Amino acid sequence: MLMQESVKRSGMYGIFLADNFYELRIGAEKLARAHASSQSRQEVTLDEIYEALSTISCMTEEQREELKSLEIELEYRNVLGITENINYIRKLVSQGEHIVLISDMYLGESIIRHMLEQVDSVFKKIPIYVSSDYGVTKETGGLFRIVKDKERVDYTDWIHFGDSEYADVRPAVKLGIKSMKLMPEAIKEYEQPQSDLYHQLSIGASRYVRMTGEKSVVSEVGSSLAGPILYPYVKWVLQESVAKEINRLYFIARDGWILQQIADVIIQAERYPIQTHYIYGSRKAWRLPSYDGSQADFDRVLRWSNMSEVLCLNDLAIIFRLGTDELRPFLSGEYKGRSGEQELTGVERESLCRQLSVNVSFRNFLVEKQKENRRILIKYLQQEMDVSDDKFAFVELSGTGFTQKCLAGIIGDFYQGEIKNFYFKMDSIQENGQCKFINFYPSSLQRSYMLELFCRAPHGQTESYVEKDGCVLPVLESSEGEQTRLYGLERYKDAVLAYVEQMEHIYGSNDLPYAVEIKIVREYMCVVAERPPKRIADYFCHMPFSSGGRQRSIIEFAPPVTKKQIRRIYFWESVDNFRRIYQGDTLDYALAVSLEAMRYKEKCQAYRKKRIGRWLVEGTRYLRTRQKPGTVYFCPWKFLRGHIVIYGAGKVGQAYAKQASQRYAKCDSLLWVDSNYTRLQAEGFDIKSPEEIKNHSFDRIIVAIHNEEAKREIGKRLQEMGIEAGKVYYA
Repeated sequence: MLMQESVKRSGMYGIFLADNFYELRIGAEKLARAHASSQSRQEVTLDEIYEALSTISCMTEEQREELKSLEIELEYRNVLGITENINYIRKLVSQGEHIVLISDMYLGESIIRHMLEQVDSVFKKIPIYVSSDYGVTKETGGLFRIVKDKERVDYTDWIHFGDSEYADVRPAVKLGIKSMKLMPEAIKEYEQPQSDLYHQLSIGASRYVRMTGEKSVVSEVGSSLAGPILYPYVKWVLQESVAKEINRLYFIARDGWILQQIADVIIQAERYPIQTHYIYGSRKAWRLPSYDGSQADFDRVLRWSNMSEVLCLNDLAIIFRLGTDELRPFLSGEYKGRSGEQELTGVERESLCRQLSVNVSFRNFLVEKQKENRRILIKYLQQEMDVSDDKFAFVELSGTGFTQKCLAGIIGDFYQGEIKNFYFKMDSIQENGQCKFINFYPSSLQRSYMLELFCRAPHGQTESYVEKDGCVLPVLESSEGEQTRLYGLERYKDAVLAYVEQMEHIYGSNDLPYAVEIKIVREYMCVVAERPPKRIADYFCHMPFSSGGRQRSIIEFAPPVTKKQIRRIYFWESVDNFRRIYQGDTLDYALAVSLEAMRYKEKCQAYRKKRIGRWLVEGTRYLRTRQKPGTVYFCPWKFLRGHIVIYGAGKVGQAYAKQASQRYAKCDSLLWVDSNYTRLQAEGFDIKSPEEIKNHSFDRIIVAIHNEEAKREIGKRLQEMGIEAGKVYYA
């Protein structure tokens, strides 16, 4: 493949030969061997192979010699030594052992010696016997006999090392030679050396790093999966930066830790005029300080805050970077005395967030609370960044882009130009305002959240900043960084960088034009996310992890899920928030990598749909909640107690109104309102105008509507009517 690339670039050969050299050269060797076999010869030479090639493709004798020389030159240029084997030979030499090298090969002794001497001087004086020089091979035993005669050694005194069962073990044993089989580093089951240059070079680089480095799954993940996935992205970032005259790149913690080191290796090899910097930051440290106090910005903060992970008041307080006691004064009466650990239902969570959203006092409190954090963050950014011109950009991994927009809002205090942001993969399309987003992979990747696991760092999330001796320093969470280090981060990093160094060496030594290969990213992400070997799956499943930094203790990414947990989630509970039951971060991956767990999940789901399954689930639910079988929309009974207003008369509202009439509801009075009350009254419903709310005393209003936009409009209308936000709940 390297020769085909060179032949194409030279423009000196016919199109047929240039486009098909890879196949033609392989075919020529097969033809030469068939011809040699017909003449009772066991081996061919490089000259004979090129003579066969000249019959396949029209070329002059001069071109034939040029191609042959090119092949030899590329052999010299790309040979790599296996350190372990070379050190063993050196040891044997120092012990005075008699050593010879034997090879079945079409290259002659002088060429092979030159290749070996490029790697290590120990090979200068060791005798070399090559099958093409003698016309016989190891596989037939003929080459062993020649070595015996020339070296004057008895078979019984001979130990032969080799990696081929057919050429090194069986023939040697037949002659009475003790044979020691070497076990070379094999190509992994997920590595597919397709007939294109990039795949072959990448797999070769990964294999060489595995061969010469530490033998562990940590190193394998680094050299053979993370390297091939991250290297094309960083190479693309640097090429785009050169094209756009960007000379300063700011890699954002923590994903940027390994990305910056990859970039530094490439920059040194390519001599790119780019400086790299590491910026400590996080959604936790940047989002709230950028908050402008508006309701719209408040809703944006909530929308991008993984609210499904908020299980209690303590979690909600952390969203706003507050203690629970600081949040409590802004809560409605029944929540003020609630324990911070007490579980929130989905209705309660949404209702609390909407109540806080319209609470001007709370929004102003947040802005005031973040003033000092904003000031010190601005000082940190000014300390770390050069914004004297627009020739800089940030480098991110994946996400929505919201945190970068928040950062842009902060930087806007001291820089008004365009802020460029590189992303491996964006989860949504963001409008380019002051922020310009440049996306590497504008398509869906199955379980793209796995990208984050390739970019761990030896430190925890940035919590905040502190001034010390005139400088601003980041305050980092400590436990996750320590656990990540203990999980083999340094070995992982070394393997990733070794792969990058090999790829840069290969492209540099062969003077190859580098074309970013995006296809290999998709292929290797499929291996990790959809069909990982068990050792790879186990590595990721047990990785210490903290999603978003809100867990109060570090958990594993996707530990095995038990049958009991699967039953609770997929048969009994059918809950969206699995974190109430499963203690890992990502149930999806735990199921994906366990065929047994996935089948049991499907079995539970199928059984739940059967009549007996529905009877069991609905019967158990009725005993627990008094929710009648067949109920589609159900309101927790406690919200229907006392004097109630139900706003909305669609399917949800009708179901709630019917439920409120049951004895378990303990509803003292019900006012049912809808903006379409006139039509509904004509249809026989006891529906009133929303204006009637002003004339009634009530404990709470339940907004029984699905549509998010309609919910916001109703919330705004109730606010204008002077209704206390703490009395409004959302279905």
